[in-house]
Amino acid sequence: MKKLSNNCSRTEIWGSPKNWETTTSKSSLKKSWSVQCDFYDPTFKKEYPKGFPLRRKVNRGLYTVEDRRAAVKFVISEMEKLLDKMRYNPISEKYMEPDVKPVSGTLNSKMNFIEALRINYPTQTVSEGVKKEIRRIIKKIESAAVTLEIEFPICEMHSGHVRDLLDHLSLTPNEYNKYLTHLSIVLSDLVEKRMLFHNPIRDIKKKKTTKKLRETLEISELQQIFDHLKVNNYEFFRYGMIFFHSGSRSTEMFRLQEKHVNLRKQEYKLTIQKGNHFKEVIKVILPNVIPYWTELLAMSNGPEYFLFTRGLCPSDIPTQSYQITKRWKRLIKDRMVFKNGILTDIRSLEKGDKNFTRITADFYSLKHLFLDELDKASNAAANYSKTMAGHTTNVTERVYLVGREGRKNEALKSLQINVLAG
Repeated sequence: MKKLSNNCSRTEIWGSPKNWETTTSKSSLKKSWSVQCDFYDPTFKKEYPKGFPLRRKVNRGLYTVEDRRAAVKFVISEMEKLLDKMRYNPISEKYMEPDVKPVSGTLNSKMNFIEALRINYPTQTVSEGVKKEIRRIIKKIESAAVTLEIEFPICEMHSGHVRDLLDHLSLTPNEYNKYLTHLSIVLSDLVEKRMLFHNPIRDIKKKKTTKKLRETLEISELQQIFDHLKVNNYEFFRYGMIFFHSGSRSTEMFRLQEKHVNLRKQEYKLTIQKGNHFKEVIKVILPNVIPYWTELLAMSNGPEYFLFTRGLCPSDIPTQSYQITKRWKRLIKDRMVFKNGILTDIRSLEKGDKNFTRITADFYSLKHLFLDELDKASNAAANYSKTMAGHTTNVTERVYLVGREGRKNEALKSLQINVLAG
């Protein structure tokens, strides 16, 4: 198969009858002499799945074997020139534009859609966690494309392609919607870069889902877990106390540097990322956790040091926040259980003992638990939980009452949340 412009291809060009090059028999003149090849264009794959048969007869006016043999050679040569050099498309009956050979690793509207997604997703201004999820989704999409034998340039991608690929993966409604959201991030950027005309995700409806309640621990259960960590994994305990009383996300905390913290004012500055948008906010250090912040800052060797890195200690080399989820799973969810309301190492139970309750709440649920306790400790007008979480949903408050958040922060600095003993 010979590759041609615009992802087209053709078979070898052959003459007929089969022995046209060697025959000397005049009886062969009674047969139809011709030149043929099969032309493939991915744009017309449905119409011509076995290729478009391009055939030229060479009988008319030729009455000797030698003349017909010479004619076949000439037509083969001309057909090669027409298809290979002049880029003629016998299906559309047009001459194709020459392929522009892209620089390796750079986007081109004619490149395979998977390759375009793979090249473009690392350039997105999203968190590393989102990039990791996009990378996983692209691998799944690629696997489906191989199985379904779906291949097309990124410029031709439409909603039907996306639906076929996602339907093949048999995703749950939540997974399906997540795939749409993450793919849309990359495809929207490709539209801006003129790799395709329209984001096909916009034409696909999300599936209806049931929003599940986030599972949380009881305060008494969390206290036992923190008591256990304080003895057996102090660095994780210290981070847990700071995280619990922050109302922040680990991804935000892991970007925190010494220069962002003002312990005297009980404040630190966080950069909150929502999608492609970044916003700086001032967060409050509650009185309960000042000692742990003091410890942490004493370990830092400069304003550029990140406070939570490998080992959950300060360092000039940042690390990813997903280690928190791994630690929680390894040290708590996989190892500890509650038996008769008491935190117990599962390895200490007798063989066959199944009378216990596993810990299934994730680490992030601590944020929800804290905000709920903070809401109990404050009145509705103050709405401290919204301030600690960094939410600003009231437009009037955000635009006009610019000093209100500062006043709320000052009130928080003296607020005692005595739900956990350090």
